Amino acid sequence: MIRLISEKPISKKSAKRIRYAILLAYRGQNYFGMQLQKEYPTVEGCLLKALLENNFISKEEYKDPFLCYFQRASRTDRSVSAVRQVCTIKMPKNNNFITNGSDILNMKLPLDIRIFGIRRTTPSFHPQKSCFARTYSYTLPTFAFAKSNELTSAAFRITDETINEISSVLQIFVGTHNFFNYTSKKQYDEKSCCRFIHSFKCGPKRLFRDEIRNEDVEFITIFIKGQSFMLHQIRKMIGMVIAVCRGFAYKSDIQKSFENARLDLPKAPGLGLVLERLHYDYYDKKFANLHGSLSYWGDTIENAVEDMRECIISDILKKEVTTYNMLSWISSLINHDFSENDDSAIPPLAIAGGIALGKITVVQNSMKR
Repeated sequence: MIRLISEKPISKKSAKRIRYAILLAYRGQNYFGMQLQKEYPTVEGCLLKALLENNFISKEEYKDPFLCYFQRASRTDRSVSAVRQVCTIKMPKNNNFITNGSDILNMKLPLDIRIFGIRRTTPSFHPQKSCFARTYSYTLPTFAFAKSNELTSAAFRITDETINEISSVLQIFVGTHNFFNYTSKKQYDEKSCCRFIHSFKCGPKRLFRDEIRNEDVEFITIFIKGQSFMLHQIRKMIGMVIAVCRGFAYKSDIQKSFENARLDLPKAPGLGLVLERLHYDYYDKKFANLHGSLSYWGDTIENAVEDMRECIISDILKKEVTTYNMLSWISSLINHDFSENDDSAIPPLAIAGGIALGKITVVQNSMKR
């Protein structure tokens, strides 16, 4: 039985403040990202409102979340979902918040945002800075990897050979590289552009029934684990992988993209991107016995989170087969030449696309833009 808190706010001036970690998941299609934006619906906006309505925070803290030290582990862009996101808040000690806070907040939250657990943390814990690594997934139809001479449609079925080829392309990104070409408003010499990728792997494939067209569409999920990621970085990495596999770019173009020349790289749609897990390895090693792990929340909570994950992935599959979002994006690959200014290095398919669009003209058997 859930014991609801009193409507009378707790005095926050004299009470000792405790930092709490909140584990939540959300289906991002109805939101303009995770981070608070006053003009648009966001996940943080809904969460802060629920905290206010249950008197866990004051009106002043709702208007200025910095007053309650509200922080999030990872920003997610518009329409991007999260299976395991962590936020922290400082508030007077309240054991009821740990025991029943999830159920209490869920009563005020939309059904596409769910709280799964709340744990006390150390005073110095920071959900972003204390995070050792983050794992994201990207789910997309396998026809995205069809060759230029293969049919790009729901009938496409990926082969083991193609999966091996994709894996070899993914491996190029593993390690420390300068990813300034994979974000915006960054320069090559900025230290923040250097990021470490732990792993980049193909996951399982699955069939999903398109009830409208009465056909099965094959999907595959790609998992990427990295120390941290910049704005649009993963989507551009996926875009380059697709471009290479389809013949619009070379593997060597990926190596070139880590160098100091600004290249024209495609950005894959945001629909398939999901924040899967946050890794607090160092924190857990020191404090898991005291306050509980923040990487693994126990079988009961993790099973509930996996159920939410199935809903999130199902949303992605349904929207993809309804809108054919990826197919539309693939047709835009022809707009990219994946190079700076060396036309001789542009792949044949990219050259053909440039000619078709009038971006490249044929002059005396040489290509000029």
